[in-house]
Amino acid sequence: MAHCCWTEEDFPVQKLYIGMREVEIEKLDYHHYLPLFFDGLCEMQFPYEFFARQGIHDMLEHGGNKILPVIPQLIMPIKNALNLRNQQVICITLKVLQHLVLSADMVGEALVPYYRQILPIFNIFKNKNGE
Repeated sequence: MAHCCWTEEDFPVQKLYIGMREVEIEKLDYHHYLPLFFDGLCEMQFPYEFFARQGIHDMLEHGGNKILPVIPQLIMPIKNALNLRNQQVICITLKVLQHLVLSADMVGEALVPYYRQILPIFNIFKNKNGE
């Protein structure tokens, strides 16, 4: 499957390394880059899937209070990834959701209003673990 939504210009990593300019991750615009990396959850082709996961985890690790205000922008990318109904993508998305909830105070609570959008797909896969 081809990458779903990214072009080479979208990667801040390329701008950081290919452009030979280093930017501290804490200084990135979280309202722009965190949803962009979450869009990459639907990626299954290397290197796109790697950049998406690594970007998400790095930003969540260093984001602190910048994460909570971005939660509403993350729901559609999460939902899009889950709606692929690909077991590998769902597992990766679950791990990302775990990291997201642990990344900052009140993130878990901020996700509650969106449960109806992101939880139904898990019903389909809840029994897959035993197969």
